[in-house]
Amino acid sequence: MSYAAQPPPAAEPPATPRPAAVTLAVALLWAMAVAGLIYAIGMVAVTPGVVGRFRDAAGSETAENFISVVWLISALALVLAFLVAALFAVLGLALRRGSRLARAVTLGVCGLGILGGCGTLAVLAAERSGEAVPGSVGEALSEAYPEGWIVLNIAVAVAQVIGYLVVGVLLLTAPGEFFGRTAPAGTALPGFVPPGQFVAPSTGWAAPQSKPFVTGGSEPDQFSDQPSPPKSEPKPEDEYWSRP
Repeated sequence: MSYAAQPPPAAEPPATPRPAAVTLAVALLWAMAVAGLIYAIGMVAVTPGVVGRFRDAAGSETAENFISVVWLISALALVLAFLVAALFAVLGLALRRGSRLARAVTLGVCGLGILGGCGTLAVLAAERSGEAVPGSVGEALSEAYPEGWIVLNIAVAVAQVIGYLVVGVLLLTAPGEFFGRTAPAGTALPGFVPPGQFVAPSTGWAAPQSKPFVTGGSEPDQFSDQPSPPKSEPKPEDEYWSRP
């Protein structure tokens, strides 16, 4: 019994080299994570001095509510910075391996980061546009922060918007083959037999019987033509019995 001709196993396509755009995007993503973590740690570090100066300047029980908000913002910023750093580390490793899911998640994070940075700039611009009332709690809180703190926040927000924008552009312009892992055109899939190369298995019944079928050594062939026996010569007794 014959079997279908099996083609040799197709070699797997060579791995697509990592594009430079992906490498640069991952490096920038990790740098942003480290910068955000440093900024959050610095915010927590300056909070005790801010709270002390604000309490001395305000000198009222109302200031305690603002102090609680300041500590809460600092703690949330630090926790968020650690979570973002861990997320960016995982996304960076997945992007380097060419994960499409990591690419989609990173693009979503970039969109949220751009919106957040623009919102921060809008809030800071609104604060800088108005003049604080002398002797108010707002003025005392602004004066409690180190000199140049507002300018630093503006610079961080601008850098955040630019960084997320650059990462998004780099990932969008990166070759899709690196993330899709699609086989090049003309590459046969493993185990696939093209229609032109398929050979039907032979069962032994497709071809007609070309040789006489013999059941045994002493038995006559039941399918081949048997020769007719020769006619015997008439005998005298046959002629006698044939007379009327």
